[in-house]
This record gives sequence, C-alpha cells and structure tokens, in this order.
Amino acid sequence: MNNDLLKKLKDWRTDEAQKEGVDLFRVLPNAALETIASLEPKTKAELMSVKGIKERKFNKYGLSILALVKGDLEVDPIGNKTQMRMFAISNEVAENNNKIQEANGKNEKPYTISAYLNFLNAEFRRYGARVQGEVSSLDIRDGYLFFSLKDKDNESVLSCFMWKNNYELSGVALEIGLEVVAEGFPEIYAPSGRFNLRVSAVELVGEGALKKAYDALKQKLEKEGLFSAERKKPIPEFPQKIGLITSETGAVIHDFLNNLGKYGYRVSFFNSRVEGQIAARNLLSAIKYFDGKDIDVLVIIRGGGSLESLQAFNNETLVRRIADFKIPVICGIGHDKDVPLMSLIVDRAVSTPTAAAVLLNKSWEKIVNDISVIEKDLIYQYQEALGLTARRFELFSGNLARFFNDIFQVFEKLRRTVGNNLSKIAYEIKDKRKALFLFSEFFLDILKREFENKDKMLDDKEKQLRFFDPARQLKLGYSIISVSGKVVKTVNQIKVGEKLDIKISDGNIKSVVSDINQ
Repeated sequence: MNNDLLKKLKDWRTDEAQKEGVDLFRVLPNAALETIASLEPKTKAELMSVKGIKERKFNKYGLSILALVKGDLEVDPIGNKTQMRMFAISNEVAENNNKIQEANGKNEKPYTISAYLNFLNAEFRRYGARVQGEVSSLDIRDGYLFFSLKDKDNESVLSCFMWKNNYELSGVALEIGLEVVAEGFPEIYAPSGRFNLRVSAVELVGEGALKKAYDALKQKLEKEGLFSAERKKPIPEFPQKIGLITSETGAVIHDFLNNLGKYGYRVSFFNSRVEGQIAARNLLSAIKYFDGKDIDVLVIIRGGGSLESLQAFNNETLVRRIADFKIPVICGIGHDKDVPLMSLIVDRAVSTPTAAAVLLNKSWEKIVNDISVIEKDLIYQYQEALGLTARRFELFSGNLARFFNDIFQVFEKLRRTVGNNLSKIAYEIKDKRKALFLFSEFFLDILKREFENKDKMLDDKEKQLRFFDPARQLKLGYSIISVSGKVVKTVNQIKVGEKLDIKISDGNIKSVVSDINQ
C-alpha cells in the first residue's frame, strides 16, 4: 500500500467533506481509499473497479482521485489555507479538451447536457479558492442561500451558493456591503446553467468587522450566563486519559507533549485545523469524536494569533458545543488582545499549550512533593524509633543478664539442696518399698483365704440348688400340673371339663378334669 498516497487521499476527502458539509464516509469510506492506495488506478475503468465507486461517484470525484494518483494534484495539509493547488493547469485543461474532441470525433455522439456539466463540475472542483469581495446581493432560504460578491474597485461580480448549515457554522451574519472572504469551488448549477462559487465557509475581513462581531457575540453569551464560574466543571486531580485537539503540524503539539510529565498519561489525539473560520468545522468534528469517549479531560491548544486567525475559536456553534460538553475542557490558546470566546467558556483557560501541560501536571507534582516530604518524615520517625528501641534493648539486655544470674544462683542452691537430700530420699524410698512388699504379701494372703471361703460357699449353694431342682423331683415320681400356662397349686384353680397339662420327668400328659374331690 502507498501510505503517502493514502494520506493525500484522506486529506483530500477531509477537504471535500468540509466543502459539502457532510461526514467523511459520505465522500468515500476508508476501505475505498485503502484500495485506491493499493491499486493506484490510472484509468476510469481501473478506478470504477474499486468497491464504493460507481458512475455517480466517478463523475463527482473521479478526475480528482486520478490526478492525486498521478501526482498532478496536491492537497495542502491541515493547518494551512484550505485550497487545492493544480500544477500545469492550462496544459491539463487543453489535454482534457483534446480528449473530449477526440471522443466526439471517434464516437460521433455528443455529450448530454447533464453529462457535460458533470464533467465540467468534476474539473472545477479541483480549483478551490478563497475569494474576497463585498456582498452585493443576498437571498436566504430554508436550507440554503444565494449571494453575490463584487470587487470594490470594479464591477466584477461572482454568484455564490451556500448550504444553510455551512452558513450557520461560519458564524457570520451576511448583509449587503459587508466585505468577506468566501472559500469554495466553482460549479455550474445544472437547473439554470448559472456559474457560481459553491461556498463552504465565509470569514469577515478586517479587524474592525471581526471586533464588532466578537463583541456582539461575547455580550450575547455573557447575558446567557455561559461565562459564569458556577457552570464550570472542576479539572479532575491526577488525570490520566487526555483528549487532545490541535494541528499535527507546527511546534504547538510538541511543546505540549514535551512538557507533560512522566505520569502515565494516555493521550488520544485528533488532528484538526486551527487557523481561520474554516477550522470551526474540523474542531466540531473533533468535539463530536471525543463526545462519549473514555477521557478524563479534553485539551484544545494552538499558538498565538490575531483576531482574524482565531475566528474559529469565536464561532458561536463551536462555543456552544463546548459549553455542553460533559467532560472538563482545558483551552490553551495564545492571543494578542481579545481573549477568544472559547477560552472564556471552557472550564479552565491558560495562555499557552505549555501552560496547559503544566496545569495537568500540577496535581501529580503536588502528590510527588507530598510523598517526598512524607518519605523524609517517615525516615526521621523510623530513625527515632530505631534509636529508642536500641536504648530499650540495651536496658533490657542488662536486666536480662541480671535475671539469668539470679536464676543460675537459685539453680545452684537447689542443686546443692537436692544433692544433700538425695541419700535421705533413697533411704526413705528403700524403706517404703520394703514396707510395701510386706503389706502386699499380707494383703494377698487375706485375699486368698477370702477366695477359698467364697468357693466353699458356692459349692454348698450348688448342692442346695441341685437338691431342690424340679427335674430331680420329677424323677422321684412327682409331677407338675398346669392349666392355661399356670401351675396348679390348689383344686380351687380348676373346673370340671378343663384341660390339664401334666409334666413328668420324661414327657407331658394331656388330660381332662372329670371330677374334683376336696
């Protein structure tokens, strides 16, 4: 991929989008630009093969794209005047005219009016310019306006067309006799065939007119309370995620980044024009980009300038958009005399980009200094505590030595006492052991005799049990009579006709009572 060509294509697309007042993708999407930068098409057929480019797109942008690829067309980078420069214009116009004549000669088929006008307008779009003149007529309608510019020195007149949104964004109230600079490109309006300048932005001319418009808008916004301190949001302490809007060219961005401290900042950058009224559209796109982004603070910076060069920062639409921005905004814009309205409406304004970086560093530097002081205090307190502990340890060591000395003396005395009494203790143990032996023999003898007596008693009881054993009685001829499981001890327990169970030594007998005698 040709990265240089891709950058030129993106700059060209930005310029076209601003002129038309549309989003970038409405001109051409990123994918189409990347394909063009890769293929580098040289003909209409090659360019038409790119996805996203049809006949209508080619008629509108095709010749400009092919000229960019060939290197015949160059777009000024963002930050300078917004116009396109054409090299060898007269030669190329002649060459294109020859091509038209050759095509007509070969095909013998004339162009339709619309096709020819489309061709001319595609060519005209390449010759954007800034034109200065006095408003001589003005016709404002619902979505657009027509006006005419004339030279002050002669009767030359240029008809102009402008979309209403571009007009409102410019922040200039046109009126007859007002001298302005109109930026745009020439075109032929197909419905009427009238040649005019398609204007994308207008600027006031002269410090007097600019100062008058500046004072009027400042007074208007001040009455609405937009400059009041109550509505300003505090700048957060220890910011890390920074949104940055400025031009990628020049020293401003380097001054800012070089003065940011090494505190882990994450900077999201949006490259924007910052010069003249036309920069307002770029700045609005940048604000829209950061709306909803995860940032802690938004920073807008540019170098010093006159009231004329700072017109974009006095644009009402832009200033109101900043007032409604939910994230705190820091503005670092240099100025000669009058403070830009953006600086009055942001949450914190400083005079230079370097001062903006210093402001962001402030809370970080304070905490670093505080930590340094705390560190020194901690070291001092630690040294004091360590010294006190050392003194206490020394005192404790002395006390501990004396304590152990006393312990050793006690143990020595105890050792001598134990030594003197060991023989006495041994004798007493021997005597007690002998007495215990004699007692145990005596106790065992008593226990033995007691067991013998109990054994004889058990034998006698066993003999008695055997004598009275019912089985023995049954063997002697006796029997046991029971009725319903109960032993019969008297005739009163039975009745005539009842069944009796008679148990004898070798079995049972079932019988029935037939008679009872008492």
